[in-house]
Amino acid sequence: MTAVEHAGLRARGHLRGGLFVLTALICVSGLAAACRSAASTDPTGFEPTAASARLPDPLGTYRQLGFLVAERLLAVGRFVYLPGPADSTYAILAISLPNSALRFRRDPPGFVARYRVDVVVGDSAAPVARLSEPQEVRVRTFRETSRQGESVVFQGFMKLAPGVYRATVKMTDQASSIGASAVAELHVPAFRPPAVTAPIVVHQAQPRADRATPPSLIISPRATVEFSDLPEPRVYVEALTDSADAIVLQVAQGGAVLVTDTLPVSPAAGPLSGALIQLAGGSIAPGAAGLQSRLLAGGGGASDTLVVALFGDWLVSDTDEAISYLRYAGIAADLDSLSLAAPGERARRLHAFWKMRDPNPETPENEFFDRYFRRLREANDRFSNAGTAGWLTDRAAVYISLGPPDLVIRDLDARPRPERSQVWVYKETLSFELRLVFVDPTGTGSFSLTSESRRAFLEAAHSLYPE
Repeated sequence: MTAVEHAGLRARGHLRGGLFVLTALICVSGLAAACRSAASTDPTGFEPTAASARLPDPLGTYRQLGFLVAERLLAVGRFVYLPGPADSTYAILAISLPNSALRFRRDPPGFVARYRVDVVVGDSAAPVARLSEPQEVRVRTFRETSRQGESVVFQGFMKLAPGVYRATVKMTDQASSIGASAVAELHVPAFRPPAVTAPIVVHQAQPRADRATPPSLIISPRATVEFSDLPEPRVYVEALTDSADAIVLQVAQGGAVLVTDTLPVSPAAGPLSGALIQLAGGSIAPGAAGLQSRLLAGGGGASDTLVVALFGDWLVSDTDEAISYLRYAGIAADLDSLSLAAPGERARRLHAFWKMRDPNPETPENEFFDRYFRRLREANDRFSNAGTAGWLTDRAAVYISLGPPDLVIRDLDARPRPERSQVWVYKETLSFELRLVFVDPTGTGSFSLTSESRRAFLEAAHSLYPE
């Protein structure tokens, strides 16, 4: 059977033309008075530079994990598959992009942006299938036009015969004519009993009565949840079986199975059964996790990926890398406990660490980590140099741990020479006075703490995180 048609998915009665707008959805003292430098508006005295590649690159991570990525529109997407009528398969494309990637125009009483999604499956001259969907996004306020993250979700589906195809996906912002495209190789499975679909991370889903019924679900295009929210991701799976059986769903990370759920399925209403499963997300650490589904009696099996972001857009595929970004958030014993924990223990210990650092558990935010990740990004922008990522430098360690200094004094020695120096003074922001000296012996911007100042800094940082 060849691909012959497509349609926009419907959900909640609100999904028009495949568009769903999400609404809710990281010690030196005695300085001489004759020091020749003074403070500036930016206490550290450095203009921001390009962010280091050593910080998380969300789009790069999604691409590494096999998602479709269109950088110019900051769009991320994927194809998922469900049984279609007769022997066909529904290939469902889900894409998310932020409002900020589109150009909005005033259209009272709010603002409107329009974009288009075009998909060609197979040879463009004689395609197996096409999908072409004009889309419209409406928001009420100007502020909403600059919203980041997963603001808009597009979905569309095609009926395809099982096989391997090349698909080209193109998105175009109608107002600016900015376009972005991505190419994917589609491995369209054949669903014949006994069979089970790959787990699909969704926002919501409604099980179907038969193969001919179009899917009714809102897919999470990025398959991503945030670790700090204690998420319970929703996963949708369908099974084709002629006898009573059960779907086994497992979540694995770091070589260990973290979650196993078993759900009975019954062919009483027909061979197709759907199940919406809410996972215990608190057991999954930041990074990529594998989702695996199979039938208990055997026959069929498929896998997909769940991505757990450390904080906001701090997203990496590897748990060890995620934990490395917390190096300034606690004492060595705390951080060793996280990095050395077995895969099955990491999430629990990290949640305990997260809670321990929350200064106000009554609020939904963790103010400590809000500030921590903001400082980490600021420090990386300010202190990057040719040799080292900014967030890994001595000045970044101090900036992130203690905050910006109240005063920066530069160039203690007025004699011409390549070596430069800085003194950071803390008077008001800490409960004690602290002076830290950084030296740059080569004049290249690689400032390091003196040995005496390093000891003073470590003592000060330790006092903020008592055991």
